[in-house]
Amino acid sequence: MDTLARRLTIISLMMVVFAMMLGAAVSADTERRAKTYVGSLSDCTAHTAQFCQARL
Repeated sequence: MDTLARRLTIISLMMVVFAMMLGAAVSADTERRAKTYVGSLSDCTAHTAQFCQARL
């Protein structure tokens, strides 16, 4: 039973690390996309690619 608890703890910690890395990657990608559309012809109020189609 002690081995099972240890394995579950390790798996849970690995899932937390993965979730944090995924969140950081999504955040970085969102910031990169927002900078790409700065100066475009359309109004980028939503900060997403689908609302900012017209670019210089």
